Amino acid sequence: MDRYPRIFRFIQAQLGADTAIRILSFGCSTGEEVISLRRHFPHAVIKGIDVNPANIARCLERLKQTADPLMAFAAADSTSNEPDGAYDVIFCMALFRHGDLSGPGVTCCDHRIEFAAFARAIADLSRCLKPRGLLVIRNSNFRLCDTPAGAEFETILSLPVAEDDTLRVFGPDNRLLAGVRYPDTVFRRIQ
Repeated sequence: MDRYPRIFRFIQAQLGADTAIRILSFGCSTGEEVISLRRHFPHAVIKGIDVNPANIARCLERLKQTADPLMAFAAADSTSNEPDGAYDVIFCMALFRHGDLSGPGVTCCDHRIEFAAFARAIADLSRCLKPRGLLVIRNSNFRLCDTPAGAEFETILSLPVAEDDTLRVFGPDNRLLAGVRYPDTVFRRIQ
């Protein structure tokens, strides 16, 4: 719960805690992020989607306990079924990554996750954002700035990456960007 309080507070300062915004938690797992977001945004419409139906089943059980009419969950592997320009902010936390890529000797990622898939996901996430909407990406094996859709965003928050963080960053060719840390975290859609 509330693993990213600094990021949540920053978004709250940008959009307001009491406004009726629309939030998407893409890759919501078992719902902890959505529940944490509710605490920061009590009037927001919040939707969580995750590829794993078992995770969504857990989310729906939690939702029964709260009976929150402004919260919803769905099983999906992409945002292709989400409407254009529907969200004020989209969170993608620890989503575009694979744990096996942090091991010693790993120099490419395409055996686990491919940059092209990341770039397609970013393009569709951009489609789902309202103009000037916010995209939050943290703990990813890729950089938003390397995607074609990256030109549609400006960075508005960068956070330091811990020296002992083993997360590796890969480029558009799926090759390791040796020694690269990527602190950029919150992006505003400029188009």
